[in-house]
Amino acid sequence: MTAELELNQLLTYLPTSEKQELKHHMELVNLRTREELNYTGSPLRYLYFPLQAAISVMDMQQGGRVIEVAVVGREGCYCPSILAGMTVSPTHTIVQVSGVAWRVNAQALDSLLPRLPVFTRAVHRFSAVLFRHAVISVSCSHWHSVEQRLARWLLAHYHQTGDTIFPFTHDFLADQLGSQRSTVTEALSSFQRAGLVGYGYGKVELIDMERLSHRSCECLGLATQAIQDYLRDIQTYK
Repeated sequence: MTAELELNQLLTYLPTSEKQELKHHMELVNLRTREELNYTGSPLRYLYFPLQAAISVMDMQQGGRVIEVAVVGREGCYCPSILAGMTVSPTHTIVQVSGVAWRVNAQALDSLLPRLPVFTRAVHRFSAVLFRHAVISVSCSHWHSVEQRLARWLLAHYHQTGDTIFPFTHDFLADQLGSQRSTVTEALSSFQRAGLVGYGYGKVELIDMERLSHRSCECLGLATQAIQDYLRDIQTYK
């Protein structure tokens, strides 16, 4: 089990003693696409560490409109604010890409944290990544085209899960980008004609990531750099 913990990059860099401490309280769970982990104001019961799954952190407005502000993959965890004493969810959170994840009960962590200094520091450091990504997302939504944002969004999921095929419908993509379905369909059609992606109902396949990155905005590089800085930092925490 200790080796399996290392499929999550945050857990990879923990000292062996902390991995041993955590493993007795970790549960491996299968997360399903569109599964709701939390809604705004619901109790926070678990801290999740994706291995293959992607978890979407969103804002939901009255009337049901949603927009994604950050996504968590194998590089980190959801919801790090548990370690800051938060007991209710500040966001609406769903599983975007199905897969397995480790989770640990929030109440169990209370007694464990004094023996997990590196873990605690790494989780707090990842909170800064989520804040940075949320800021980037706001700026991106304001300044950049749907095509640029869609390219960035698809590539972010590739980097955070390692997958190239995703179960995304046009309606789902439009919701995540805060855009019209017709606009997303037009952008996907442009990508497909250029040989960058292939898509059918309920599936999008990334074909040429390098060329797709040229269709993205500079926010992709900024978000990627934030993750690289975080991973570099937590390697020094031992």
